[in-house]
Amino acid sequence: MKRQKLKVDSSEVDKVSSGTSTPDEQGTHKQANIKHLRKHAFVNRVSLLDDMDKDSELNRTKFVGFYNMLYVVAFYYFIINPIMSYYKTGQLIETSLYNSMRRDLFMCIVTWPLFYAWSHIALLIQYLAMMNMPKTLMFITQHISQVCMFVYAHYLVLTRDWYLPQGAFVTFQSCVFFFKMHSYTMTNYKMRREWIDQGCPKNNDPYAYPNNINFKNFTQFIMTPVLVYEPQYPQSGQIRWKYVIVKFMNTMAMLIMGYMIVSNHIYPIIQNIKDHSLPDSIFQMTLPLIFLCLTLFNMVFENYCNFWAEITHFGDRLFYTDWWNSTDFEEFNRNWNRPVYEFLYRHVYLELIFEFGIGVKKAQLATFMFSALLHEYTLAVSLKQITPIMIMFMMIQLPVMVWTKRIKGTKFGNLFFWFGIIQGLPLILNLYLRFDELPKLLLP
Repeated sequence: MKRQKLKVDSSEVDKVSSGTSTPDEQGTHKQANIKHLRKHAFVNRVSLLDDMDKDSELNRTKFVGFYNMLYVVAFYYFIINPIMSYYKTGQLIETSLYNSMRRDLFMCIVTWPLFYAWSHIALLIQYLAMMNMPKTLMFITQHISQVCMFVYAHYLVLTRDWYLPQGAFVTFQSCVFFFKMHSYTMTNYKMRREWIDQGCPKNNDPYAYPNNINFKNFTQFIMTPVLVYEPQYPQSGQIRWKYVIVKFMNTMAMLIMGYMIVSNHIYPIIQNIKDHSLPDSIFQMTLPLIFLCLTLFNMVFENYCNFWAEITHFGDRLFYTDWWNSTDFEEFNRNWNRPVYEFLYRHVYLELIFEFGIGVKKAQLATFMFSALLHEYTLAVSLKQITPIMIMFMMIQLPVMVWTKRIKGTKFGNLFFWFGIIQGLPLILNLYLRFDELPKLLLP
């Protein structure tokens, strides 16, 4: 799908938000744009860097050798790092971080099936809606069920002796299921509204409303690596079990490699952060953090998501685009995490415009603020402390994005983007670790 298909016609948006069209026209514009978006958001596409798919962008270029080289480098890291660790400490892998991570590990993992079971409240709401449940009561039930899930996740993290990875895992899971529940409810609400407007016609299509309201369709959506609901997604055909096995093994390998990077190069600095000056700890963390982020990106978006996509026959594998070519942070925010971007675009930005009549610029700002608050919430719960550093850095992006419009599409813009990513990661982490010292750092 071409990117412009995801855009709303600005002339139609202006009519709706400025009030220059009649109420009937506004309703027509709302339904037409939302229906258009819903019908064309997903098409069959392969992941850009999928080295196992001959049709991927990677395999259609002459740079596949560089990608293979990265795998060889990672393999050498797996071999050399344990040997060096054994000579230094007598252990193949540093275990102090692992010991702190495995505390109450079963309870941490079991939150996934618990959240999965809880998410079926969204399906129950749709059954009740088909029995003419009042709209207000439906939305109250929806929001209470989602808030309860956040409260439970928050309770677990704050009352258990968990380290950052456990807290982050549970918090991320609560956010994912929140997105899915909200999208399922709102998309079916819009489909129901269109169905009623058409006179409640009977349809034998199993994916047409209300035929799509069933346990099988809901479960398919929950298992699919996507955050916005569609009654039917593009199908990928027969499951390639070799593909599934390789993607699973890659996911596990990247997870272990991420652990090795943290335990050997980042965790020791965190443990002795008081013994390092701010510049010293930033410089020591710079390379390990960027390698960690690239490893986690590959693990989640190239392997984990493709693993579930293959099992669920999900055909649209565009979980990211070429974010590494970004020349400003607006491009990066749009390209590096497509599932979250699709949710924010459809269920925050578009709903603000078409459901609440908010103007385009205000809707863009509100969507950005929602994303910033969500990032801050995730970190606050995971770290068990409120330190609004992430939201501060995201707000700084606003004037930076205005300034970088001058260098958008240039080589200097891409270099500036990479400088911000590489140096921003250790700076943000150190400010969180040294939050109590900030007054001294800022006012020596």
